[in-house]
Amino acid sequence: MKRQLFSFDKSYIQTFANGINSSYANNAYNIMLNVIDDAMNSLCKNRPIVTDYNCQIVNECLTHSETQNSTLDIFMSIKSPQLELGIVKFSNNYFNKILNRFKLAWKDFREQKPKKRWWKRKSKDTQENDKKILETNLQKYTFQIFKRELMLELAKRFTDKTMLFVSNYGIVLLCGEEIGMDVNLYIVFSNGEEFTLFDELKLKLIDIEFKDRIKNIDKKNQSTNGNFVSALRIFNGLYKNIYFKPLNQILLESVLFNCPDELFFDEPYDMFIKLINFINASTMQNFKSITDEDKTINYENLINQSSMYDFVNFVKNLAKFV
Repeated sequence: MKRQLFSFDKSYIQTFANGINSSYANNAYNIMLNVIDDAMNSLCKNRPIVTDYNCQIVNECLTHSETQNSTLDIFMSIKSPQLELGIVKFSNNYFNKILNRFKLAWKDFREQKPKKRWWKRKSKDTQENDKKILETNLQKYTFQIFKRELMLELAKRFTDKTMLFVSNYGIVLLCGEEIGMDVNLYIVFSNGEEFTLFDELKLKLIDIEFKDRIKNIDKKNQSTNGNFVSALRIFNGLYKNIYFKPLNQILLESVLFNCPDELFFDEPYDMFIKLINFINASTMQNFKSITDEDKTINYENLINQSSMYDFVNFVKNLAKFV
């Protein structure tokens, strides 16, 4: 990494610590809540398959430590036994999934392929009946269809300035021009305080539980006189400006949560230097998760090895120049 990327002074750290006006995120979130409610009401009139849903912010906007180029990440947790059961069955066995895909593709090909031999030709009525059965099978309601229909309903409530597309975990809305921020809408299944996220790329279910996250954030912020959130802002600001991508918030919150309170009682720049030196000299794998103090960050589903590797390199590089 080039040295000039780390050529910053105290004024930059102070600017990051002050943060930006969080009203942008609040306004964007309120607009999205109204849009989602309107879209879901319209969708559920024709598809009463979702019995209940709830939304919550899950990224840095939750702690008001967002940067100028942050997105608004929302968990939309739905209750739908039919959709969830369909995904569970689909995700049971990887090899069965591949085999089933092949079987369905071959079956569709055979059913739609015209028969040339006269003694194997079906009557016109039989062919039409088979076509109806095929169309019925294709119209079977799935989680993927739900995501696409919700995306189309959301699109009706924005102008042509907004782009929407179905993502691996939900729906992405490039609506910064209209509401001030782009949005990642994660669609998850809810079982009380626990969530299940379907990874369509890896074809697996991910169990997620935020558990004590908010309680621990509030506790740490109070014990540091609000400097915990200031530290989150500094790290988010630097990381975004250097790597041009978001920092895993559960990882960052967990790391700073494990730093001693006395490191936070200084001016932003001095506080940042102390935190960097402490983190760099520590074994991060032993740090407790912000969501559950009974487990380390190595066993946190919301933290992957890639994000941890990037953050370790980020801290090591910073430690060379501060």
